[in-house]
Amino acid sequence: MTILIALFGTLILLMAIGVPVAFAMVGSSVVVLAANRGLDSIPYEMLAQRTLYGVNSFTLLAIPAFLLIGRLMNASGISDRVFNVARVMVGHLRGGLGHVNVLSSMIFAGMSGSAVADAGGLGPVLIKAMDRDGYDRGFSAAVTASSATIGPIIPPSIPAVIYGALANTSIAAVFLGSIIPGLLMGLSLMALVAIISHRRGYPVSARASFAQFGAALVTGFLPMLTPIIIIAGILSGMFTPTEASVVAVVYCLVIAALVYRTINLREFWAICRETAVDTAALLAIIAGSALYAWVLARYQVTNQIIGTLTGAIESKYVLLLLLTLFVLAIGMFIDSVPALFLLTPILVPLVTSYGIDPVHFGVAMIFNLMIGLVTPPVGTVLFTVQKVADLKFGTLIREIIPFYIPLMLMLLAITFIPGLVLFLPDLLLR
Repeated sequence: MTILIALFGTLILLMAIGVPVAFAMVGSSVVVLAANRGLDSIPYEMLAQRTLYGVNSFTLLAIPAFLLIGRLMNASGISDRVFNVARVMVGHLRGGLGHVNVLSSMIFAGMSGSAVADAGGLGPVLIKAMDRDGYDRGFSAAVTASSATIGPIIPPSIPAVIYGALANTSIAAVFLGSIIPGLLMGLSLMALVAIISHRRGYPVSARASFAQFGAALVTGFLPMLTPIIIIAGILSGMFTPTEASVVAVVYCLVIAALVYRTINLREFWAICRETAVDTAALLAIIAGSALYAWVLARYQVTNQIIGTLTGAIESKYVLLLLLTLFVLAIGMFIDSVPALFLLTPILVPLVTSYGIDPVHFGVAMIFNLMIGLVTPPVGTVLFTVQKVADLKFGTLIREIIPFYIPLMLMLLAITFIPGLVLFLPDLLLR
């Protein structure tokens, strides 16, 4: 346990003084090795091999592909088409644009796999439309932020790819296990939107005509095929999740450049450059986390944790509750991707020893970390939406507090009712 405290404490200290996460992981690993072996005895060649091994994975090729898909969707005007489809479907309900906001995020989630991409791409369109119809700016921003967390839940999902690679678990199973929780998450947010809209008397729009409904579906049909291509291709065995991400990139590029003609060669080059920068940052974290995980394994830290907790905690439900609170606290201070790299090597062997399915736990942990994206002090989506909405941070926090209720209730449901996650993987894969 001393090694774990030293590793985790050094990591938090380095991050607190502004060291990037990737270098903080490497630094904390080197500090522990130096303390135990001495500077002259550190196996530097092994350190280099371990960091390189961390990024030498075919599975991780899906990460830049899904990042590229999100940027292509945002740059090609897909956001407006998604908004129109959602509007003709639920815009006639009380507080219709609030429901449109949530449904748009659910549709967009099947294309981008990123909460920040959702908030940054759909946010300006949704908040502007809600302003025009008389909604409070704080409410509009709160709905946008909370619904953006659906992005990494409904597949494709970048966190699911990362978790599957780190936990040596089927990414296809994690994808399928995320579908029902993502849909329930959207429905629970829409229920809250309906309650608040009735209390505040938000407007009701006219029901879309059959012609309007058909026109919106025609314009949005091609982008909405993206998640179907990915999931259908994986389930049919035509391609792996990594290959599916590349197929989806080609499909989205054809739509944007040749069908809609909203992206030219110069813009595509800029999108690729931005994606490369984001990918490099993620791969640096992956490399650092590989070394961090190796140090944990080298000193058998995970085995010590399992041995300690097994003697103190008998019920897997008590363990799940404690881990839920722990991950929730971590997500409030560390962004979701670094948190996945930090926690997965430690927690997956632990929950597996209690007979908890790693797919079930993975979806629950990803869902948990997504809540962290909309909680202070380190809420990436909160800051993105605050910037988009040009709103005071305190106003946004005050308005988003009610939305924590459905998010927390869904987190508890997913954590303690494994069937919500495992039904589709068991049905279609096992």
